[in-house]
Amino acid sequence: MLKFLNMLLGSQKKRASRSEEDALKRKYDYFKSLLIKNNRSLELLTELEHLLFENKPFTLEQVLASSEDLISLVYDLAEDLNALSRGKYPGLFDATERIGIAVLTDLVRRRKLKKSELVLPLRSLSAAMSDEVGGKAANLGEVANRAGLPTPPGFAVSAYACQNFLRTTGLAERIEQRMRGIDVKDTERLVAICEEVQAMILAEEVPAEIRRGMAREMDGLTALLGPQVRVSVRSSATCEDSEATFAGQHSTVLNVSAENVPAAWKEVVASTFSPRAVYYRRSKGYSDQDVVMAVLCVTMVDARSSGVLYTHDPGQMDSDDILVSAAWGLGVSVVDGSGKTDFARLRRKDMHLLVREVAVKERRLILRSAAGGADGIVEDRVPLDRQAEPCLDQARLLQLAAYGLKLEEHYGQPLDIEWAQDQQERLFLLQARPLGVEQGQGTDGCALKDAEAEPLHGREILLRGGATACGGAAAGQAYILLSDHNLSAVPEGTILVTRQTSPTYVPIMDRVRAIVTDVGSVTGHMASVAREFGLPTLVGTENATLVLRQGEEITVDATSRIIYRGRVPELIRDKPCINLMKGSPVYKAAQEALKRMAPLTLLDPKAENFSPEGCRSLHDVIRFAHEMSMREMFRIGEDMEEADSAAVRLRAGLPLNILVVDLGGGLTPTAPKRVVELEHVKSAPFQALLHGMTNPDIRWLGGVGVSLTGFATIVAESLLNDPTADGSMGGPNYAVASDHYLNFNMRLGYHFAVVDSFCGPEINDNYITFSFKGGAADIARRSRRAGLIAQILKRLGFKVEVRGDMVRGEIKKYSQNDLKQKLDMVGRLLGAVRLLDMLLSDDGQIGWYVEEFFKGNYAFEREQDAGPAARP
Repeated sequence: MLKFLNMLLGSQKKRASRSEEDALKRKYDYFKSLLIKNNRSLELLTELEHLLFENKPFTLEQVLASSEDLISLVYDLAEDLNALSRGKYPGLFDATERIGIAVLTDLVRRRKLKKSELVLPLRSLSAAMSDEVGGKAANLGEVANRAGLPTPPGFAVSAYACQNFLRTTGLAERIEQRMRGIDVKDTERLVAICEEVQAMILAEEVPAEIRRGMAREMDGLTALLGPQVRVSVRSSATCEDSEATFAGQHSTVLNVSAENVPAAWKEVVASTFSPRAVYYRRSKGYSDQDVVMAVLCVTMVDARSSGVLYTHDPGQMDSDDILVSAAWGLGVSVVDGSGKTDFARLRRKDMHLLVREVAVKERRLILRSAAGGADGIVEDRVPLDRQAEPCLDQARLLQLAAYGLKLEEHYGQPLDIEWAQDQQERLFLLQARPLGVEQGQGTDGCALKDAEAEPLHGREILLRGGATACGGAAAGQAYILLSDHNLSAVPEGTILVTRQTSPTYVPIMDRVRAIVTDVGSVTGHMASVAREFGLPTLVGTENATLVLRQGEEITVDATSRIIYRGRVPELIRDKPCINLMKGSPVYKAAQEALKRMAPLTLLDPKAENFSPEGCRSLHDVIRFAHEMSMREMFRIGEDMEEADSAAVRLRAGLPLNILVVDLGGGLTPTAPKRVVELEHVKSAPFQALLHGMTNPDIRWLGGVGVSLTGFATIVAESLLNDPTADGSMGGPNYAVASDHYLNFNMRLGYHFAVVDSFCGPEINDNYITFSFKGGAADIARRSRRAGLIAQILKRLGFKVEVRGDMVRGEIKKYSQNDLKQKLDMVGRLLGAVRLLDMLLSDDGQIGWYVEEFFKGNYAFEREQDAGPAARP
């Protein structure tokens, strides 16, 4: 487009005075500036839409920066249009400001914690207080105070206490500066910055008011339980134990005496910025401001045994089974996967024990104070006569299951429950949170070790067994990781093979295709996160790190619990993309902001609301500015009656309102002044494009391909058969042409295309650029159509770039005749794909449409009643 402006300026100079020439040049400068900003604005808009569509993590800072750039560009568009029109549209500034303020308000709204008590006793808590004390503490208060089930006594240090600590010490501002712009996929840098931030927190003093509150509650526990009372200091961050579990992402400090509670509290607060916690929350769409650390302090249970109970199989939500994992001593080894565990499956309706697996448990974790020490925990050898014994007898197992069902009924949803049994064999519930459902799976759940699957015939099996933490299959090179200190070295696309499950592997879950462990439980923290990420995970194989070789190609069938040598293509399926961020605070904020930026409501330039006051989105402002700039530049009136109008109407036998601006040689010298026919078009590129657009096999009216029904038909036909548009589709389509040049701006309902071409005798000057964006369907279908267009353009020799529903193509240095053929095909493409966004419901359809296009089936008609939707 810019090339033609320079040509136009040159042609006007010959018949203009000096002052007219200066005024004309200024006008062209504004117009060129507006066109550049128009294109960039649409690119930014596409990038913002793409963030929500492509299922990759993004931060609020990214959305805010792009939105600010877009608002600034749109404001500049309004300035250029008013400069071009001598101030005709001042209301466009107000529209941009009004919409821009609303967008930024959606994005900069910070989480506000109401002032609350700094320290609150557990007896005063309930599930309704999750904003004050976090999900873990609020839920434990609910279990104790409303469900009436046994829990240890304790207290919570509120989220407000943490926020106040960070702000009054200046830590909040310093942390924000260090965390700004961090790339969570750069594991090495993520670890370095997180360690620095955690050190900053640990170096500060705990405020005196918080210390006094902790001391008061600890004195109360001492009076109740005696001077040797110890507490577990556990994370209870806001947003934790909600839709996003944050399982194992923050710290817990066990067996803490009264004098050490403040230091343990700081340690838990600092864990908000552990590498795995930062990676997890940003992957799930939570900003640093969304996650404020409340802390739960409950008295330690001197545990005889501990473990986890699931009230449903998380991979088979239609199952009636209850799952229980257990280990001797404290439950750390159950949730972090470091030790062997007993496993039981009970049928819900009659509590029948379906499966009971008893592991040989040689080691256990116990309180250091119980072993004659002070704070902390120690590893101890399990007495030989108890190593192969079940951790729970039948009566306690049934009692625990009954607690789980009662609590599930109370909450009205499946639960993940941590429990402990003290030395007197009394059961206590330590935690209850919503049970995460396995992403992207049907019935491939937490499979049992004894439920053998049939192996594939003719395939070599390397390993068989274990338990399915997350179903699915994946192939890649085995990467044996024996230490979690070198996570940054794990290559992209490998199968991670480790000794035990661990939440520390979360920062590399997007890099690996599957996880296999020697030891671990389907009820552990890492298993929970793997299900959230939809990552095939096989745990408890016992010897995978010994059997598998570093670097060998393997296929992990986690559902069937089999590992094959080599790649097994028949097992590898494209899993549906999992949008980890959907429903999160960051995603919702971006979604709301985008509603004020992306929708296009100004479609008909003749409509009463086609005005600055009618703009409801930034896209509307962009559309209005572009339309009015074309009118101002070429003196195009509403009714085409102005004597000095630079544009004439083209009657081409198409249901399109095409206005042509002749730069010189674009039309024949004898062409009429108001309405021209096809024979009057002299421009080589315009002739070629029109030849393709008027191909008799192109169906411009009515549907294409599969017959649409219901609402889709109404929408599609209304876009094309608008009775208010004088028999033409939508508003004006502008063609600016010379003998060898064409810039064609085409709008059809909700989408638009631009073809810019120079097609002359000199090969080095010749090019075509093509861009296409928009549509009436959802972003997924629009993006499929963009992908289809891209494939066709590539077959034609174009260099192509696709972002969301925007596709750009470019081709250079072809002979004039060859370029005419390309333009002819582009013309056919414009007519053929106009409604395909309404039809493309599956990526697998794209290939069929591409092939049919090159066969000349531009209407994509069905053959023998077998429509394209049914084709592979």
